[in-house]
Amino acid sequence: MLLRIVDTSGFGDAVDSSNCWQPVIDYIDSKFEDYLNAESRVNRCQMPGNRVQCCLYFIAPSGHGLKPLNIEFMKRLHEKVNIIPLIAKADTLTPEECQQFKKQVSRMC
Repeated sequence: MLLRIVDTSGFGDAVDSSNCWQPVIDYIDSKFEDYLNAESRVNRCQMPGNRVQCCLYFIAPSGHGLKPLNIEFMKRLHEKVNIIPLIAKADTLTPEECQQFKKQVSRMC
């Protein structure tokens, strides 16, 4: 399996972030569609292995938990791909702060 990492830098930074997840969902759907089309061919030797298997979702350690945008994005994405939430820069938090932040995130999901 090949590992490809796609960074969605600037996600949710727009003034109107109402549908900012749509390009990500469209990308995931297009990769599954490519795979399905290749699987439907008679000669399946060269099937693209570029489907999205997992989403590493980095959460800013703000101390406030998840933003509504984070929750909405994960709700829309979880049916399409596995999501692994990660606390960004967790090494800057004390173990107690990290545990507290994890609890806040767990309550919000």
